[in-house]
Amino acid sequence: MNALLNATSWGSPASKMRQRGIKLWEVVLVLAISSVIVIVISVIVMKRIDTALKEQVDTDIRRLSMALHQYKLDNKRYPSSEQGLIALYIVPTIEPVAGKWNGPYINRETLLLDPWKNPYIYISSDAPPGFEISSLGADAKLGGKNQNADVHISYQSDEH
Repeated sequence: MNALLNATSWGSPASKMRQRGIKLWEVVLVLAISSVIVIVISVIVMKRIDTALKEQVDTDIRRLSMALHQYKLDNKRYPSSEQGLIALYIVPTIEPVAGKWNGPYINRETLLLDPWKNPYIYISSDAPPGFEISSLGADAKLGGKNQNADVHISYQSDEH
C-alpha cells in the first residue's frame, strides 16, 4: 500500500506529468480556430438573412399587387394614393369611397410594412389606371446596395 501511495504522491514523476496542464499557446490556438469558425458561420448567416429579407419584400409586393387587382375588380379602380394600401385591409373613408368593398383583401395589417418595419410606398394613378409599390430597403433612403437596395414594382393597365 505504501508503494502505491509513494508512486502517486505529489512529489513523484507521475504526479508532475498530471500537473503539467494546458500550455498558453494551446489555449490561443483553440481560441483562434474557434474565432475563425464563428466568423465564417456569421458571414454565411448574414448573407442568408439578406437573401431572406429580399425574398420577403418580393413576396409582400407580389401579394399586395394581387390584392390591389382584386380591389380593382370589386371597385372598378385602385385605391387612391391618399387612401393608401390600408384600403386593402379596412374600408376606406377617404374619397373616392369604395362602394363595393369586399375585403379585407390582405390577411394581416403587418403586410403593409416591409421587413424593416417601414411602410411600403404606394402611388396610384387613374389615367391610365395603375400603381407603384416600393420599399426603400433597410436604410429607408433612396438608392443603396444589398439590404439597403430599393425594390420597386410598377403596373399600368391597358384600359383607359
